[in-house]
Amino acid sequence: MRNYIRHLLSSASARRVTTLSTVAFVTVPCFAQQPRTYTWDQIQDLFLRSNPTLRAQEQSIVSRRAAEMSAAARPNPTLQNDTTSATVGIYQEFEIGGKRSARIRAARLATQISQTDAADARRTLTLDLRQAFVSALQAKSDLQFARDNLINYKRTVDLNREMLQQGEIARADFLRIQLQMLQFETDLDDAGLELKTAKAAIRGLLDSANVPDEFEVEGELKAQPFDRNLADLEKLALQNRPDVKSAETGSLKASADVRLALANRWPDPTIGTSFLHTGNEMPGPHWFQPFYPKGGTSNAVGLGMVSLTLPIFNRNQGEVARTKSEEIRAGFLGQAARNQAIQDVESAYAKFVSARERLRLYEDTYLGAAKQSLDIEEFSFHQGGASVLDFLDAERTYRATQLGYHQQMAAYLDTLAELQSAAGLTVGP
Repeated sequence: MRNYIRHLLSSASARRVTTLSTVAFVTVPCFAQQPRTYTWDQIQDLFLRSNPTLRAQEQSIVSRRAAEMSAAARPNPTLQNDTTSATVGIYQEFEIGGKRSARIRAARLATQISQTDAADARRTLTLDLRQAFVSALQAKSDLQFARDNLINYKRTVDLNREMLQQGEIARADFLRIQLQMLQFETDLDDAGLELKTAKAAIRGLLDSANVPDEFEVEGELKAQPFDRNLADLEKLALQNRPDVKSAETGSLKASADVRLALANRWPDPTIGTSFLHTGNEMPGPHWFQPFYPKGGTSNAVGLGMVSLTLPIFNRNQGEVARTKSEEIRAGFLGQAARNQAIQDVESAYAKFVSARERLRLYEDTYLGAAKQSLDIEEFSFHQGGASVLDFLDAERTYRATQLGYHQQMAAYLDTLAELQSAAGLTVGP
């Protein structure tokens, strides 16, 4: 009986999951609809097309471009008519002091800021999407791992129940074995919850109407090599980060606003021409003059300046002072944005290096040690030198090590994505 149990335990242990990416092959009826599966590229493409925040940012760009049209528009001419003297005139306001060019430049810079703001929103949201996708891959792998472990452990419990009935083990030992199954069931439930949470995060970043309630993610948890040093990444961040570009463009726009405020100190003259005609305009008695006076006729044409405000009291001093203050403020904000970019890179790089070193420890030491320990206990158990509890403890340690390796691999990919985003690089494989 003991040899029979050893054989079955050995068969169960041979089915341990030792890979990071596992696929469950389930036989389903031909009429069942398979959940749609998305790769990272498919998820990212759908995100770029349907994310509401990104679409709102696109409309902000459209709005700013419309504001450029308004800024470039010239004042409309004015048509005047005085029916009491048959006066017709056309007048045009002329902008002086470079108002229009300053206004156009400020509007164009505002459009550039909206474009880089949209790019920064895409950068930060893409990082959230990538981390949610990695979490889904990890949870999917953990779920399959936990499911296989639970199935194998249930076989172990059944075998030890037979040993208990045969008097091979004490009841106290069997209860310890049976209670251990709670941990396996908890692992399975936790992995299922993590997978649902990760999928919910993915759907939240997409337009839910375009994503089915039930879907799967496809990919491999695999360490992507990344060997750039910190100094290069900091330079890339200052060159590529959209938020840094927005802050720099903000400084330029603040200077353009100062130029516009200075131009607005000068009042714009209105120049026009008019035609004046007086005389008998309507038949009837002399006392009937509802519109035009009676008498001799005369025609006259006038050309000249109609109005010009004298800049004596209001020379736009308040707006000039405000825009100059905003220019100084924009300079500080630009420096703060550069400092934040450097800080983000340094922080992300430190976390990435730590995750990379821990992953190497697993691959170089802990995975091999856990496997070797399990093999020793398994051999000793088969030779009668170790108890089933010792074997199960080694099995549990091996399972925990594999699970920790999965989690560390996901942490590596998360920190890599964070570092890529902090440096303004493309996030993903």
